[in-house]
Amino acid sequence: MLLTKGLQKLRRSENEGRCKAGVVVHKRNMTECIRQLKRLLLRDDGAVTVFAVIVLSSLLLFFSLLIDYARIAALHKLSEDAVRSGVRSVLSAYDSTLYERYGLFGRGGTEGQTIFAEAMNANTKGSASSAKQTLQLVRSKVEDSSLHTAAVLGSHDVFARQVLEEMKYKAPVDFTLELAAKFAPMAGAMKESAVTIGLLERMRKLYERREAHLARVLQLQQQAAAAISGSGIDAMIPVQTTALASGGDTALSIASEYSAYAAHVIHDQSPPNDGDAKYTNEIEAYEEKARSAAIELRRQSAAMLKQHVKLQGEALKEWELARTLNEDMQQLVQQANQSPPDTGYDKVSKSKVTGSEQHQVPAGSASDIEQVKQSADELVLSDSWFVTYKQELEEQGSAAAALDMEAGGFQSNISASLSKPVINPSADALLEGVTNLRLAYGIYGERYIRPASIMEKRKQTLESSNLKAQLKQQEEQAGSLWKQARGMLHGLTAVPQTEEHIKLFEQVKRRFDANLLFSQQSAEAVNAVTGTEQASGAHEAAEQSTVLMEGLFTGMAGMLERTRDSLYFGEYVVHRYASFAPQNLRTMIIEGDTTELSHAISFNNQEAEYVLYGFHNPVGNIAAAYGELFAARLAVRMMEGLIESRSLGHPLLILSAALIYGLEKSIEDMLAFTERGTAPLSKFVKVELAYTDYLRLFMLMHSGNEAVRLARMIAVIEQNSGTILSAVPSAVTGEALVSTELWFVPGLMRVLGRFGLLEGKVVGNRYETTQTIGWSY
Repeated sequence: MLLTKGLQKLRRSENEGRCKAGVVVHKRNMTECIRQLKRLLLRDDGAVTVFAVIVLSSLLLFFSLLIDYARIAALHKLSEDAVRSGVRSVLSAYDSTLYERYGLFGRGGTEGQTIFAEAMNANTKGSASSAKQTLQLVRSKVEDSSLHTAAVLGSHDVFARQVLEEMKYKAPVDFTLELAAKFAPMAGAMKESAVTIGLLERMRKLYERREAHLARVLQLQQQAAAAISGSGIDAMIPVQTTALASGGDTALSIASEYSAYAAHVIHDQSPPNDGDAKYTNEIEAYEEKARSAAIELRRQSAAMLKQHVKLQGEALKEWELARTLNEDMQQLVQQANQSPPDTGYDKVSKSKVTGSEQHQVPAGSASDIEQVKQSADELVLSDSWFVTYKQELEEQGSAAAALDMEAGGFQSNISASLSKPVINPSADALLEGVTNLRLAYGIYGERYIRPASIMEKRKQTLESSNLKAQLKQQEEQAGSLWKQARGMLHGLTAVPQTEEHIKLFEQVKRRFDANLLFSQQSAEAVNAVTGTEQASGAHEAAEQSTVLMEGLFTGMAGMLERTRDSLYFGEYVVHRYASFAPQNLRTMIIEGDTTELSHAISFNNQEAEYVLYGFHNPVGNIAAAYGELFAARLAVRMMEGLIESRSLGHPLLILSAALIYGLEKSIEDMLAFTERGTAPLSKFVKVELAYTDYLRLFMLMHSGNEAVRLARMIAVIEQNSGTILSAVPSAVTGEALVSTELWFVPGLMRVLGRFGLLEGKVVGNRYETTQTIGWSY
């Protein structure tokens, strides 16, 4: 064979030489070359044979190593595919109940380890017929296989991801956008309504407190005047001269009798003809009467002034408190006139929501309400008003002090006149003192006692003609309507609760707590949403309604700016969970019969409300939901009421009238919900909204603690399915130890493994490798 190859080579060389040189080689030369080649190749010393053996054995060793290495690489690929196929086979068995009812994927059916082991054996051994007909380069064997849970459906991250994936493709986001389109045209009017109601309610509280302090000031003025009129001074200085004829011990009688007293004293000091004193008894009686009257007058005056000063001091304190409240009212008005920050109302109003042009409120509605807001400054009193009133208080005190001063002067005159009796000057001084007393008392009495001109004028100013009477009448009407509405809402909390319903909520609470513990949520993070707390009065309900409506528009604004997770969670709950039908309330509201309602408050009828509010009792979630529903309707209806009542002029009258209008219409709306399940959004936007539509909005508004909401959602699913989601795998990891027999030099492969050139290890004459694959829904 070698010889033949050599000859062929020589022939090719000869041909090439002929072509190059152009000369034909002689046949004899070719024979000689063949002879020399045979001599070279058939030498008998064996060197070439040894060389050939070495080369060929090295090639054989290299190719055998290469073949086993290729088989190992093939084993890795085949085993990886087998493990991946096994893991996917495991996940193909899912809980059909969870998927059909809640759109969630979780492991179910046949035990996962069994499926994984069978899939691995089938994928590694292949079919028996194919094994007989073909030569398998890699005959793998599964030494060991195991399946591990990588994630469970009860984990909040996993559960939230599945819900979001489900709702991103299936959530009727357009429907929620349609809701926003219905509310968007009212955003401007609702913003002005919220600002106006908030301002007027705060102004009303300050106004009532201010008026109470001013009324207290007037009351203290009247008490101070009563202290003078009841002191007895008027009896000591009678205006009419009949007191002299009656012989009373008055200042006037003392002054009138002084001339006779002085004459008696002068007579007795120098009796005619050196006779005896004639008027000793009369003199002593007069002096006793005069001193007693002067002391009594001074005592009454001092007591009067002390009481008057005390009452005046209290009145000035009340005046200062009223003035401070008036300044607070003025600051509120100034703040309200400033540009408010960019709120949810503005964001919804500015957003281009498709379909909003179909629902428009009357032009100028927002400006009409703004005019009502601007009228709030009518409640603020000017600084000059308070300055004038303070001067009036000081003048009343000065008048009382002047009366006391005249009483003290009269006492001094009595003492001086008794010590040195003189007929004409002293008598004139005493009469003048009495006149001054009567004049001082008359001035005070005319202003502050009777007819009390200044007091009556001030009283008319504070009472503001018939304004307070109108306000009182409206407050009574609003209170009556709020009592009716509160009774309707409070009736929910008074529904009899059966033991069966209570136990069901206790089970849900245990599931809720268990899931929070599993998710490692701290107890401090669990804060149930309490909804709108029951207001104590109609005005407080109005304030709460504006706060709730602001939260609704903030939630809608967030939804319009970016598709938030809370939107998908809310839509998921509304579509997958049962909600409480408002028709169940009709019998209780109309007839006061709670029998039907007591059966309807089962947990299975209020799953969405439970997820939203989280009360673990049969009535708490329903009461919170319908309380917020009433508050939302009240906010919208009060916006309408402000526009309808703006002609009343006075801001507090407008506020009360708007509140009455809002309560009346909100009660009608609640009745409409119980009758047909829907109610009109507004008299301006004539569309019907269902109770579930408001639940969507409440979901956007109460999107704070996501972990708590997810735990509630999981608790509901576990309660209905009987499956603990914390034990339902949603991702698994398959691990298999696969081996194959090495055909040639396992020892050399073991050496390569020591240098880290293999992903597995060589055990005996077999190569083993471990494959780990994870997969999830």
